[in-house]
Formats: sequence, structure tokens, C-alpha cells
Amino acid sequence: MVASLDDVKNRIKSRVPLDQLIGETVTLVRRGSSITACCPFHAEKSPSFHVYPDNHYYCFGCKESGDAITFVRKTREMSFIESLKFLATKYGIEAPELEESDALKRRRGEQATLSQMMVAAQDLFTSELKSPRGEEARAYLRERGFTEENITKFGFGLTPAEGFGLVKHLRGLGFRDDDMIRASLAAVSAKSGRSYDFFRDRIMIPIRDAQGRVIAFGGRTTVQDPAKYKNSGATPLFDKSSVLFGIDEAREAVKDKRCAIIVEGYMDALSLWQAGVQEVVASMGTALTVRQLKLLSQQTKTPEAIMLFDGDNAGQKATLAAIDVVLEMPELRVKAAKLEGNEDPDTFVRNHGVDALREILSKSVDLIDVAIGSKLVGANTSAIPTIVSQDFVPWLMKIQDPVKRGYLVTKISSLTGVPAEVIHRQLRSFNLSAPRTGAWASRATIDRSIPVEAAPAIPSRALTPVEKGILGHLYFAAPGEIDAGKVESFMARELPLEPLWHLFGRQMLKSHANGLSPAQDPALLASFSPEEMAPLEGITGMSPELFATKDRNRSLDRLIIEQKRQNIQQAIALLKRQVQIAATQSPDQVPSFLSEVMALTQSLTALEREISSENSP
Repeated sequence: MVASLDDVKNRIKSRVPLDQLIGETVTLVRRGSSITACCPFHAEKSPSFHVYPDNHYYCFGCKESGDAITFVRKTREMSFIESLKFLATKYGIEAPELEESDALKRRRGEQATLSQMMVAAQDLFTSELKSPRGEEARAYLRERGFTEENITKFGFGLTPAEGFGLVKHLRGLGFRDDDMIRASLAAVSAKSGRSYDFFRDRIMIPIRDAQGRVIAFGGRTTVQDPAKYKNSGATPLFDKSSVLFGIDEAREAVKDKRCAIIVEGYMDALSLWQAGVQEVVASMGTALTVRQLKLLSQQTKTPEAIMLFDGDNAGQKATLAAIDVVLEMPELRVKAAKLEGNEDPDTFVRNHGVDALREILSKSVDLIDVAIGSKLVGANTSAIPTIVSQDFVPWLMKIQDPVKRGYLVTKISSLTGVPAEVIHRQLRSFNLSAPRTGAWASRATIDRSIPVEAAPAIPSRALTPVEKGILGHLYFAAPGEIDAGKVESFMARELPLEPLWHLFGRQMLKSHANGLSPAQDPALLASFSPEEMAPLEGITGMSPELFATKDRNRSLDRLIIEQKRQNIQQAIALLKRQVQIAATQSPDQVPSFLSEVMALTQSLTALEREISSENSP
């Protein structure tokens, strides 16, 4: 069986001597069980870059981290596959999976065939629109405001009169029915088993990729059909969650304006192009995805995007649903502009003109503010706590990243007046009262002594080096070797662990309280389900030598101080963002936020002095 790419990646990571690889770039110095250096990713005078025995690196200064593959990608600006090939060649690691297989060559050949077929289909559609029978469709497009020039430029077309006209045309060019079906240009009749056109009685719009190649079609019905618009199905060329309609046409305008306008439908985009608003792309009715935003960012380097969805309830819900996606793209500022009533961008620009649209766009605000504000508009002061409990807390529970969740808690707190700690307390309560399934339910059958309410969800992220260090020292510490009370207080108040890791930490503290090392306590791991054990092996499966130390408490103190430093840095970053928001929305709050920033900065300076003192010989 051919190994997966993950197998190749793990094989290369395990065989590459990371210290040797990094040592070709910077001078390494061995200190105990780790190796240090001045970071290759940022300028510094004292080393904060560490290379660990488990083949990963971490910089306590700039927070860069990764493995051999990550290091090569960042220092040599190579792609993932290029990095694998480079390391395999450099260290003589066999990786035949990286060679282009016959199957891959076959797939590329199939895609080339489908691409040729899409071009042939587009040619037929455009010729049908230009024929005498296309006059009615052209008249409809002119009524929608499209000029003859743009009807041609945008690639509008028309399906053939016969319900199998495209199939017959493509057969005549030598294409097979199976390929037509694979390209979503044909379907098979359940009655006769014969192929017929997937699109019938429709004005056609080509959907192109970022390189301008036709990869799919959209069709607007010309007859009475419940489905006013119909898109190609998923094909080897087309996955609508990865495509932005018009990215090829709008790219240069977006670069020039340094802002993209994202609409829902391709007719909205086409109508705005016709009106002279060129920096527009469309999500084609699907919920906005991370892949679409990454495509936009990669193709245009724009720092900002404005979502201009329909003014109806569905459009507003689509805008709010994009928040989780936007949080995954912090480098792209996403704002939202609201259309009133049931108007969409197409009807709005035709009814009110470009100047009115530009006015709407100029009033766009950050998407997160729109989401939170939409729930608070018109609410009585007495109703705000209920809105926080019933609307915001369940929404916050869906956001797994603790930093992103913490940012939103701060934002909601500033806008509602509900203290952030109260919201965090409700989140913990919500988490404990949620229905239990999977690993939650399995715990009840494994250990009845631990209430079901204590059962945590599987972690959504890897431990940071500091978190791993604290838990590792706690796990391998001998009885009486640590100040358990201090560690317990710190974990409860300042260590941002996910629930499973928090439970693991509390259970280890119980082992210490019973006079046992957690690593030697058979009851510790028996309290976790097999599903929960998998992530816990990230600690329990490590070598005790990685945590060997002459002074366990001092090692823990250093890690605790570093975690506090990171917490303060995150809090300062969040407050600075609040200052930016308050400057435009609530200027009277700016002095308060700045005062908090100054106080935290002073605390950070004191901690950094303490870290410097701890690290000195």
C-alpha cells in the first residue's frame, strides 16, 4: 500500500537531525537537555531560541515554532512538498511517494480533458446567445443594465434549444459521456439511462479560477423554474468552497483599492462590475470559508474586505455566520456593510446608483461589531444579561481557540457592561451542563467516582512548550518535590488549558496529595477513556530525562513566570485593539483602556526583569 503524505512527513521528521540542520544557519549552544541559539527569525542579543530533543524548536522571543520541515519552509521559502524533497535528498531519506505517480499523471490528464471540454461548452453557449434565438435572452440582459460590450466581455451564454444539445455537440468533438457527467455538464436519465444536458433553458455565466480558466457554470433560468439559479455540481475542477467568483477579473482593482467587496451571488458581482465597481468578488451563495479568504489574500494582498450581503434575514445571517471564519484570518480585516430591506447589491446599484452604494460601503464596520451590535440594537438594559446568557455564551462555546474566545469575551464585556469574569463563569457553567456524548459518556462507564460533569472534550489544539513543560514536571515529579499548592493556584487562575488538560492536572495534583508520583500512580490513567488517553500521551509518553532537573520548583517557577509574561502580552494586544475600536465608537473609553495598557506594560517589564534574573548564572 502506498504510504500517505503524513507517513512521509513523519519519516523525514524522525530522521532529520534538527540541531544539525539549524546549526547550518545559527550557532547553537547546548544547555542541559535543550540547545539554545540567537533566533534565526528575529534580531536579538541574548538567545531565546531553543531546539528540543523531540525534534522541535521554539523561540520565547518571537514565538516561532516548528519542526525541520517548518524550518526549511520558512528559511528557504519553499512549499511543503519542496521542503520534503529537499530534506529527503539532503539526508538520504527514501521517499518514493514524493515522485509523481502514474495515478497522479492520470489525474492530471483527466483534468486536462475536462478543461478542454469546459472551453468547448463555453464556446457553444456564447455562440447560442449570439444566434437569432438568443435575442430574447440578450434583451433580458440589456434590461438588467448590461451593455452589448459587457455581455461579450463577461462571457454570458445560452443553453442549446435541445435538452441534449450540449451532449451531442461534445460527442461530435470526441468527448465521452462519462467525462461530461464528471464535469457536471451532463446527467443521466433515470428512465432511459441516456445522457442529457445538466443545464437547460438557462442564460449561462462562466465561473473561472484565479488563472481565468473556466472551471464551472452558473445558469439563470429563462422559463418558470423554482430554481432561479443553478450551479455546476462539485467536480475535479470545481469546489465552490474554494472558489471566489470573479477573482481573476477583480484582482487588479482590489490591489489598487486595497480593499475587496464580497457579495453573495455572481449576478451581484456582474452588476457591480457593469456599474463600474470593479473590486468585487462573490462567494456564490455558499457560506464564506477560510479557503476563500485565503485565496483572496494570496491573490490580491489586500488588507481589508467588506462583506456586502443581501439585506434580508438570510443575508444578515450569512454575514454573522462568517465570524468564525474571519477569526481564522487575523491578517485580513473584514468589515460588513448593511443593505436595508430586501435589496441585494444588484437591485441596490440599479435603483440608487454607485454613489449611494459607495456611501453604504463607507459606513462599513468591523464584522465582529456588527455581529454583537445586531443582538443589542433596541434591547432594554434589563434584557442585556439575558442576551449575553442565551445568545453570546452558546456562540462563544463554538470558538475553540481560547485566545480568540478571550478576545470576544473582552469585546462583549466592553459593549454590554457585563464583567468579563461573569461571562467566563457562564462559559464554564455552560460547558459543564452541555449534553455529554462520546468521550464524555464513556467516562461514566470507566470511572463512576468522577462525575459526568467533569468529563472534558478532546483538546482542539496542541500544548504550547510552556504548558507542556509545566504538565511534564508535574507528571514526573517525585512525592514532595514540588509546591503543589502554588502550582494548583496558578493552574486554576492563569494557565489557559483546555478542559481535558485541566482535569489531567487536577488528577496529578491528587496523586501528589496521596504521596505518589503521577508517573507511578496506576489510578491516574485509569480514570481516562481510551479516546482521552490519545492526547494525554503527549505527556505520559515522553522520556523522564526531558524533565530531569536539580531543582524542580525552580524549573516550574521559570515556566510559570514565562506563562504569566505571555498572558500579559496577550492582554496588552487585546487592549490595544480595544483602543482602536473605542477611538471610533466610544472615545470616552480610550483613557481607561490606555491606563490599563500602561499598568500591564509596567507589570510586563517587572516580569521580564525577573526572567532575566532567573536566567542569569
